[in-house]
Amino acid sequence: MSSPRTRRLALVAFFAAVSFSVSLALFSAPPAPRIAFTFDDLPAHGPLPPNETRLVVANKILAAFRAANLPPVYGFVNAATLEKEPADLAVLQAWRDAGNPLGNHTWSHMNLDQNSLEAFESEIVRDEPTLTGLMNHDDWHWFRYPYLAEGDTSSKHDAIRAFLAQRSYKIAAVTMSFSDYLWNEPYARCMAKGDSAAIAQLKSSYLSAADANITYYRQLSHTLYHRDVPYVLLMHIGALDAEMLPKLLDLYRSRGFRFITLPQAERNSFYRVDTNPSLPSTPDSLEDLLKSRHLPVPAAPAAPLDFNSLCR
Repeated sequence: MSSPRTRRLALVAFFAAVSFSVSLALFSAPPAPRIAFTFDDLPAHGPLPPNETRLVVANKILAAFRAANLPPVYGFVNAATLEKEPADLAVLQAWRDAGNPLGNHTWSHMNLDQNSLEAFESEIVRDEPTLTGLMNHDDWHWFRYPYLAEGDTSSKHDAIRAFLAQRSYKIAAVTMSFSDYLWNEPYARCMAKGDSAAIAQLKSSYLSAADANITYYRQLSHTLYHRDVPYVLLMHIGALDAEMLPKLLDLYRSRGFRFITLPQAERNSFYRVDTNPSLPSTPDSLEDLLKSRHLPVPAAPAAPLDFNSLCR
């Protein structure tokens, strides 16, 4: 039978081994993936369901931010909508009052690929007074391309980057998306018809699409870097987005994500040409970077529904 001293030494050795194993596991564990949520098309995106307003949509989104303790979230503005609906300025004010910043998405959501360089530059400048009025001294010099269209020719692409650099803009890149905008129009139709089965289908497919795209974009990042880049997620200020945001945030948390701001994400070297548009352009999406390295790009998750036929 062992002596008390032998048993004590055995216990000390046991707990030392456990402590070392735990420390080793913590040391070797990969860091949690990080993601910055961003929202496009403020103050108005997509049709509204019956008895809902733009401000109701915005307040649902802002309430979800607060409940999940999200850091400040950039919203990208098309100020042209305020000419038709001046009351929607309340959406932008609520966004700012909640501590969230605003950025430039052009005056009227113009597609650079389908318009002249001069017209597009004018749209950027025309959007700025609304931003300066609401942002005061905070940083509004972040630009998101409508439709993520960066120019249909190399000359237009390079010229608009030079213009953005001249006006001290940084580009709000996108490294994760599940095309959330596709759900908002059929959701409004189905709500108007009271089709509860279709609404349930929209909600479940919305979350399953988000989950599938988490796997997809993390696969791209790990193929390139064997790790997660800090992701920038593209979202829209739509009615179903507002309804589903609490569950969507829960989904990202359940997949291990930590929420960060857009500027924090784009401090990563992956975004170097976005935060400094004066630099020569290089591939700025995970898909394009894979193509430039002659690596296979896996098929993106397919749309889960026929959105055009739903609730017609």
